[in-house]
Amino acid sequence: MAIKCPACGETSARHDVARSEYDPVAPQFAGGIVMAFVFVLSRKRRFRCERCGELFFAHTVGSRVWLALWIFFWISLALAIAGLLLNTAGR
Repeated sequence: MAIKCPACGETSARHDVARSEYDPVAPQFAGGIVMAFVFVLSRKRRFRCERCGELFFAHTVGSRVWLALWIFFWISLALAIAGLLLNTAGR
């Protein structure tokens, strides 16, 4: 899957640009430092097109894998809570 500039369509002339904001702390409360790490890796990367200078965000293959793990974490957390609620209600 090629990363493409949304402005000019260039697929090869780009470089990573650092994010200007801090990483959020909220994922640490839900799943600890490991889940915060997974969240940060699952975010879209920021790029600058060398052809037109456009700043854009895009997923890489690695960030999509981490995004799948992030979604799996939230689904498993929801199922665990639902299971606890159903188990408690059944008593």
